[in-house]
Amino acid sequence: MSSSRKSKKSAAMLSASIPNAVPIIRPDSIKGCDDIGNFYQSHSELEKVQSLHRASWYATNKQWWVDGGYGGLTDDEIMVGDGGNHQDCEEGLKFLDRIMSSRPSGRVSNAIDAGAGVGRVTKNILLKRFDSVNLIEGDAAFSKRSRAYLGRKRAIRCTFT
Repeated sequence: MSSSRKSKKSAAMLSASIPNAVPIIRPDSIKGCDDIGNFYQSHSELEKVQSLHRASWYATNKQWWVDGGYGGLTDDEIMVGDGGNHQDCEEGLKFLDRIMSSRPSGRVSNAIDAGAGVGRVTKNILLKRFDSVNLIEGDAAFSKRSRAYLGRKRAIRCTFT
């Protein structure tokens, strides 16, 4: 038996032996559309396109925020035109619940939101399942905005880095 067949068989056996285990997803099996409808046959194809445009996308995004961004009065506005905040958060909660149910040690009380932006995931997902959240955000304007977006009651359960 080849080593790749052995590793696939071992992964399948391990996954089957852990209740509620999250299935192993190979990057080469991922394909689909991005948020503007471009179809990619593989994850590596998407990564190639992203690497070609990364600098200009980041510069455009940064300038958009410097210019005042969206205003962010509703969760859908915070999705920056992607819409579907409610559905996105429902799926995020389901995913988190599946992961947490596989932990034999029980409840975890603290979470980290790395690349937190304005705190949409913290507000709509993490604070619903954890006692406290550390929001890590490299952009000072995003971090400042997250405090206002979360509101006083939620923000006191958070640290901002």
